[in-house]
Amino acid sequence: MQSGDAPRSAPPWWHEFFDDDYAAFGLANDSPELVERIADFIVKALALSPGQTVFDQCCGIGRLSLPLAARGMHVLGVDRALSYIHRARNRAAQANLQCEFHVADAFEFSAPQPCDAAINWFTSFGYTPDDDRNIQMLHRAVESIKPGGRFIIDYLNIPRLMADFRPSIINRPTGNGLDGLIVLNEQKADYKTGMMHSEWTFLYPDGRRIVRQVATRMYMPHELGRLLETAGFVDIQLFGSTDGEPFDRTSRRCITMARKP
Repeated sequence: MQSGDAPRSAPPWWHEFFDDDYAAFGLANDSPELVERIADFIVKALALSPGQTVFDQCCGIGRLSLPLAARGMHVLGVDRALSYIHRARNRAAQANLQCEFHVADAFEFSAPQPCDAAINWFTSFGYTPDDDRNIQMLHRAVESIKPGGRFIIDYLNIPRLMADFRPSIINRPTGNGLDGLIVLNEQKADYKTGMMHSEWTFLYPDGRRIVRQVATRMYMPHELGRLLETAGFVDIQLFGSTDGEPFDRTSRRCITMARKP
């Protein structure tokens, strides 16, 4: 480093975490039944009809974009991981589905044309302790949909997570080339910053060991609603699952829906 140069800060944790190793375990290993159930719920909750356009914020490899497109929607997705977008594009092309995928930062990217609705699924929000920074992603969602359009976000249920807190979770996935893999997730809550810190260790049968760090804001349901309202949304609604049941402290997820005025 030359004299006078400022030291470079480390990239945000999600720049390294969402790689192909995580994709094999965390993105491509969902049961088809689960994905179909989520897509059915999204279509019903957002009152979507074939031909309408959906913005999939933080779309990953397109695990919800493609089922929504298969139901007749045109889907516009964004993710910063180039390999994920390549994979989503290839899968959409092979299935002849109406999808458009962009490589971009979801904090900065707005859909190039107004969409009828938008989704943010699988805890793809709240990655910094800075509320103002997190709200930027919600602003991009507001900008991406037409007036009257709905936005739905799938998030952790913090009351249940705290009540059933487990400092370590061990997964032994099978199938899809994952036999023999051990994934250890060690969690620690930071109550000063409101962040849940996790260290993920991937132990492969060939001896490889990959360690990744994760940090997610522990937003309570009412705080999610407040952030959505601050971003410009109205008519906040809470669901506890993709069955459409009302939210309570025992719900598996905190699914929050709102409308752009």
